[in-house]
Amino acid sequence: MKMGRFEKRFVNTASHSSRVAEQAHQLLQAANPQPGQQLLDVGCGNGTAPIHLAQTLGLAVTGIDVDTEQIEAAAAKGNGVAAVRFLAADATRLPFADDEFDLVYTNKTTHHIRDWQRALTEMTRVLKPDGYLLYSDFVAPLGHRLPTRRALKRFAHQHELETVRRSGSPFHYTSIFRKAQR
Repeated sequence: MKMGRFEKRFVNTASHSSRVAEQAHQLLQAANPQPGQQLLDVGCGNGTAPIHLAQTLGLAVTGIDVDTEQIEAAAAKGNGVAAVRFLAADATRLPFADDEFDLVYTNKTTHHIRDWQRALTEMTRVLKPDGYLLYSDFVAPLGHRLPTRRALKRFAHQHELETVRRSGSPFHYTSIFRKAQR
C-alpha cells in the first residue's frame, strides 16, 4: 500500500529525509557494518537514507519501494552514486535470491503492508545467515492491522532470529535481529 499524498509530502521534506538517514546510520552502527557489505532497504522512499549509508559506511545498497514515484525520485537523487541502486518492488514478493544480503533495514514500512508477516518472511529469506534485520515501525498495543510486540517476538522465534537489541515506546518498536547460522 502506498503512502497518501499528505504523508508523502511530509516524509519527502529535506529535514525529515535527513533525520531518517541519520537514524538509519545510528541503528546500523549496532550491526557493525563493513564496507562492501550488501544492504537492502525495504521501503526506501526518496532514497536519502540508502544514498547516505552507501556514502558514509561504504555499503552496497539496494533500495526498494512499491511506489514508483518514490523510486524515480530516489534514482534521480542517486544518479552517479555507484554503490546504490533502486527498484520498484513489493516487500511481500522480493525479487532477490535467498541469502543475498548481509543487512536488511526497514523503517516505518510494515504498517503500510497488509500482510506484514509475509513481508518480514521475505526480508528474512533474502538475509544471509548471521546477517542482521534492522526493524523499526509503529506497533499497536492490541493488534488491529499493525504488528504487536508479541507478534514480532513470536515471528522472530519462529524464524530463528535472535533479538540483539530492542527499544520502543507504546506505539513504536525498534529491534535488531540476527539470523541464525545454518
